[in-house]
Amino acid sequence: MPLINNKIVTDDLYIGFWKISETSEELFEMIFPYLDETEVQQFKNLSHERRRCEWLASRLLISNLLGKYQKVYYNSAGKPFIEEDFNISITHSYDIAGVMLSRCKTVGLDVEKMNLRILKVENKLLEKTELDELQVLDDKIPNLYVNWCAKEAMYKAYNISDLDIKSNFRLEYFDYKKDGGCVFGFITKGDFRRRLLIHYFTFNDYMVAWCAE
Repeated sequence: MPLINNKIVTDDLYIGFWKISETSEELFEMIFPYLDETEVQQFKNLSHERRRCEWLASRLLISNLLGKYQKVYYNSAGKPFIEEDFNISITHSYDIAGVMLSRCKTVGLDVEKMNLRILKVENKLLEKTELDELQVLDDKIPNLYVNWCAKEAMYKAYNISDLDIKSNFRLEYFDYKKDGGCVFGFITKGDFRRRLLIHYFTFNDYMVAWCAE
């Protein structure tokens, strides 16, 4: 089921999502004519059905967004890239695959399905001072997901080794908006400092955060 949610932010920035309702065999048939031998072998090396579907759906998404097939490569840090003049970020959660394409140099995208399970891991995501700010909010769950997705998006944007999602990332205080909004995020590690504008929005039961600069 291609492109269940397609967001064109500008002419140079595209975000799309694919609801994975197909089997890996069905997805493979859709994209097989465009894969080279190396890609076919990469796919065959994936043993988990869910991972195989994610791998295929993300490539089908890129093809849909660009209107043509593009092979996905990975640099030494494991960050994906394509030969087209776009930088990319890929994300998955449950039955959703997401792709962001941008001419900006630094891009990050994350999607997470929202449920109460996040309460079991909130202490791994946020420092105590951050958690204290959320305890009094009626919309604590979506706030937690904005924090999680925003931090993941920043991590994907820079992909620096040994970054800890709890201690190296932080968001400015923000008022959560159900229709989507923005928040500033910070990355700090030693002498490395970055301040990024993070955009967030929801669709169905999913939270999305992305950044591009």
